[in-house]
Amino acid sequence: MNSSNLRKRLFFALWAIPLGWWVVNSTLSLLHLLPDSLLNQLPLLAKTHIYPANVLAVILTFMAAQEYFSMLSKLYPKNGFWIIYIWLGLQILSYYVPNNFLSMKLDTYILLIFVACESIVWGKKTSRWKRASLLFSGTTFILIACFSLLGFYGETFQTVFPNRFESPMLSQLGVVFIVGSIFLCDSAAYFAGSLYGKHHFSSISPKKTIEGSVAGLIVSTITVAIGWHFFANDKYPLIIGIFLGFLCGLFGQIGDFLVSLIKRYFDVKDSSNIIPGHGGILDRFDSVFFAAPIINAYLIIVCRVIP
Repeated sequence: MNSSNLRKRLFFALWAIPLGWWVVNSTLSLLHLLPDSLLNQLPLLAKTHIYPANVLAVILTFMAAQEYFSMLSKLYPKNGFWIIYIWLGLQILSYYVPNNFLSMKLDTYILLIFVACESIVWGKKTSRWKRASLLFSGTTFILIACFSLLGFYGETFQTVFPNRFESPMLSQLGVVFIVGSIFLCDSAAYFAGSLYGKHHFSSISPKKTIEGSVAGLIVSTITVAIGWHFFANDKYPLIIGIFLGFLCGLFGQIGDFLVSLIKRYFDVKDSSNIIPGHGGILDRFDSVFFAAPIINAYLIIVCRVIP
């Protein structure tokens, strides 16, 4: 990494880390900033809690979608990819609104309809099946990541990592350690690979090494294990947290490779340049996006096995 890029990353970290800490730990329900008179007229909203971290997850989702559609547009300049934003919006709305008000049980089929319409209307003189497959798979991945991030504030995650402190800025240390372990895994893999890496193991990302990958796994496992020991529900043994840390490191690195594969396919270095020194949302949050679903799935299994 050149010195200029390193300075950009450090400057970004100076303000992004404190802001991220506040967003993750804030217990402010944004809907309750609305007047009580309005909430009383809309009882469904009164029972809904939308925190700053939820809003951030949704923003990251739409920004990641925009980056992916931008890369896809290089292959298909004439397109109607914008219609997928409608589907994403309905999906996120259905996450917060009860099923008796808005049912999206056929969400995958509805996405297929949207994708088919886009391909039929705008896909003349293109490989329509390839176009539709790329649009469908990318959109599905991004939405699964979004729902998984929102799941960190759901009942299962909060049961495993209950709030142990009165201070509101320490209310979500479980989320801090889980997400932090994924970022630390990336950093450890990079620095260990740069200093000690000798064995390259993938043509997808030639700079990544076995030594770096192992270092990332070790760091993520230790980080989550520490967080689990101090902040997890006492009824769940430490070995569960150790294995969760391993999963964070493993799937985080797989996510990094997946996005690298996507960028290589579209022949771009970065998904965008919105984050100084990092690139785009998909460049910075690729590991978190891919690891979040397995984290939620693992914790759901843990809660069912040890109720």
